Amino acid sequence: MLPSFLLCFHGTDVKTAEAIFAGKAHLKPSENDYDWLGHGIYFWEYSPQRAYQFAQEKFKWQKKKDKVAVVGAIIDPGLCFNLLDASSLGFLEYGYEALLEDRGSIDLLPKNGDGKELWKRQLDCAVINMVHQIRTETQSEDWVKKNPRKPSLASYDTVRGAFWEGGPIYNGARIEKKNHVQICVRNLDAIKGYFRPIED
Repeated sequence: MLPSFLLCFHGTDVKTAEAIFAGKAHLKPSENDYDWLGHGIYFWEYSPQRAYQFAQEKFKWQKKKDKVAVVGAIIDPGLCFNLLDASSLGFLEYGYEALLEDRGSIDLLPKNGDGKELWKRQLDCAVINMVHQIRTETQSEDWVKKNPRKPSLASYDTVRGAFWEGGPIYNGARIEKKNHVQICVRNLDAIKGYFRPIED
């Protein structure tokens, strides 16, 4: 459990942002097979500028001419699959082994992209989604009957991870231009409210 609220930001178009600020809409989960923290609603932790930049890049790639806006959110991470915590990484390894067993061969596993396609995280997405699937299965009546001495595992509310991308910020650097922390919300109750960020 992460013990405090987070201020997070999501880039979208102005129409969607205004509907959210007016209480008439909610952000929608992403379910792409390359989402690097699995399926859910993605936010940039403490970085409205990065949320804006990403939305600009995405709209350019999609050839959309919409104006970009940033939505702020107050998030209670709750039960968080925190990939910056050692204990969570153990679950990630277990998820990989379960996915490998399910697919039958390393050759049948999805692959992560590299180089300019570093953002394509099909393998990471599949592994994280497998972790969620396993936890959900332990909550079923059938699993509980077959495993009376084992506790069920609660579903994660959020997933959190840090990413290094964009290339070295200067010659010889190990710090990159687009380093960031993201949080993926799976349980909508984790979003306690939206707000309009103050523009610089």
